Amino acid sequence: MRVTGVKEVRGSLAAITKEIDLATLKALKATQALAKSSIKAGLRGRPRWDHRGASGRTGDTVSLNLSPHHVSKSGGPGRLTGTLSRGVGGVRRPKPLPGGGFQGGVGVGAGVRNLYKKRLEGQYPYFKPGLRKAEPKMAAVWNTAWAKATR
Repeated sequence: MRVTGVKEVRGSLAAITKEIDLATLKALKATQALAKSSIKAGLRGRPRWDHRGASGRTGDTVSLNLSPHHVSKSGGPGRLTGTLSRGVGGVRRPKPLPGGGFQGGVGVGAGVRNLYKKRLEGQYPYFKPGLRKAEPKMAAVWNTAWAKATR
């Protein structure tokens, strides 16, 4: 018995695998961007306070001269200087995993943000609520990407 077409089948399977990997990478980056924008949304708006004193670690004095100087509000901390908001980012080059797939993520960068990001999340949550808000939309992104790749 002689079997023919094995090379063609292997070539087709390799092409399908490549398309699925590309779709996975695109979906991962799209869901990272979705989470990132949702987290940053909790860091917008009027800050709870309008000033910060000078510090060797956090820099010069910041004063927005708002009235009143302090407000009680629900939600995230608001935006005083924008440093924390600019620090929210995703993995730029997701790493391939052994056995298939990719590893990425979203987080808050280092630098001066390390001084206050954990304490701020504890007092005025912005990261977890933003991630929870984005999660329902993520399944649709993955389904769409894989549906296009497997057509």
